Amino acid sequence: MMQESFAVFITKISMYPTVIFTGLVMFVTLYWVVSLLGMADMDTVDVGDPGGDVEVSNLASTGFFTGLMLKFGLYGVPLVIILTLISLIGWVLSYLYASFLHQNVESGILYYLFGTGALIFVLVVSMWLTGLIISPIRRNIAKIPKRNASSNIGKVAVVRTLTVTDKHGEAELNDGGAGLILKIRSDSPDVSENLNTNESLDINDDLLKKGDLLKKGDKVVLVEYLSDANAYRVSAVKDDH
Repeated sequence: MMQESFAVFITKISMYPTVIFTGLVMFVTLYWVVSLLGMADMDTVDVGDPGGDVEVSNLASTGFFTGLMLKFGLYGVPLVIILTLISLIGWVLSYLYASFLHQNVESGILYYLFGTGALIFVLVVSMWLTGLIISPIRRNIAKIPKRNASSNIGKVAVVRTLTVTDKHGEAELNDGGAGLILKIRSDSPDVSENLNTNESLDINDDLLKKGDLLKKGDKVVLVEYLSDANAYRVSAVKDDH
C-alpha cells in the first residue's frame, strides 16, 4: 500500500507541468546545500533597494525579466529566497492541479495545451504570492541601520568558502553578534574559466601547496571595499610562530 502511494506520488510530480517545478525545487535545494557548505555566494538581486518604491510606469526602460520581477515586487532580498518561494508555491499548486484536474485529461495535444495554460497560471500566482510574502521582509530589511562598509576595513575575518579568487569568495566576520557573511576577493586569478575541471583542480592544488591561494579557515584582513562588486579585497593574515 505504501509503495503504491509512493509510486502515485512520483508519477504525479513527474507529470507536466508539475515536473517543471519539481526540477526547480531540486535546483534550489542543491543550491542551498552548496551555499551552506561555503561553495557558492548568496548574492542579492540588484533590481532595487530594499524597501524602495518602484515606479511601474518606468518598467519599459528595463529588461523584460527585470521589469517582471519589479512588477511583482520580487526584489530587495537574495535571489535564492525568491526562487525558493516561487518553486515551492508553484510545486504545491501544480501538484494539486495534477492530482484533481490534469489526470482527467487524456494524453495528446489537449494534455499539453491544458498543461501549458496551467503552467503559466501557476507561475503568475506563485510570483504574486511570493511578492506578498517578501514585502514585509523587504521593509524590515530597509529599517535596519546601514553600516558604513569602510568601518570594516582593517578587521580580521575567516574564509568560509573552499577557495578565494578575484571573482569568488566569502568570509565570516565576528561583529559581536550573529556574525556577518561578507563577499571577499583576493589577487589570485580564477583559473577555472578556460580550463577543464581536472586542469583547474591541479592548478589549485599547486597554489594551495605553495600557500598562494586562500582556503577555508584561513584568517584574512579586510584591506579595501570594492563598491562595484559589493565585496572586500583581502590579504592573508600571517601567523607568527
